[in-house]
Amino acid sequence: RVTTERNAVERFMMEFASYEKHTVRDTETGECTVQLRYDKQDETELLIQLLSFGPVLEIIGPPDFRAQAAARVNRQFQLLGGTAHPEDP
Repeated sequence: RVTTERNAVERFMMEFASYEKHTVRDTETGECTVQLRYDKQDETELLIQLLSFGPVLEIIGPPDFRAQAAARVNRQFQLLGGTAHPEDP
């Protein structure tokens, strides 16, 4: 899900223009829900690209991909001196 903050929807569409995708825009909020089609071998690069959007993008699924994103964010948090929660991946 991509929010409208900081022109995130427009930036997302430009960044992922080459991907086959299905997009649904919420007419009330302007947010977009996007399903991207990608090769499994490109998953790490895609994850890095998605995480570069920070808090204006939420990875909804698939669950294992979302878990990978959470693990990367948690590791980054730890590197910055934060303390991980035991239930986090």
